[in-house]
Amino acid sequence: MNDNYIRDRTGHIIGRFDGDWLRSGEGKLVARYDKWDDRTRTREGKIVGNRDLRLFQLGKDKTDK
Repeated sequence: MNDNYIRDRTGHIIGRFDGDWLRSGEGKLVARYDKWDDRTRTREGKIVGNRDLRLFQLGKDKTDK
């Protein structure tokens, strides 16, 4: 099943892929991956690093709360 949702072990939705963006379970933008320059950026536009690190940012977003 490919519904673009990311679920935890209990089945709760913790994120969703929305094109190049990753949204949190609440629908807030978390990070964006740009394929043309192979970088991941936060919703503020700060570069996180090379490669697709959107799931890493989702994990950081969850631990900040």
